[in-house]
Amino acid sequence: MPPGGGVGITSLNRETNLDELIEEVRRRKLAGMPKLGKCSMIEPHMQKSKDAAIRKAYPHLFFDSQRHIDKVREYKVTNPNYHPRLKPSMSCPNISTISGACAGTSTYIDLLKKQWGMV
Repeated sequence: MPPGGGVGITSLNRETNLDELIEEVRRRKLAGMPKLGKCSMIEPHMQKSKDAAIRKAYPHLFFDSQRHIDKVREYKVTNPNYHPRLKPSMSCPNISTISGACAGTSTYIDLLKKQWGMV
């Protein structure tokens, strides 16, 4: 790849006329900014409003940490027995089977207690 990522004049033909090249550069400079369909090139606030509209239209595609924190706060209000050490992730059960087995619990005994109505 040439310097500048291939943008600009990186190679000139041998048949190029310098006067024609200078005239073309002057004409393009007088024409102003290129119209590439990118509003961010001219006015950044237009791009910001476009990004905000996309975020609002497709919220499931963007991560919002405050939304997650709000869900945790709501869960803490509805479940007074919540403890972050027992439930480190809001999408998982209280503690994993492996950590429970290491602590001395048994999933079989838990199943029996549920069947017998003890839990």
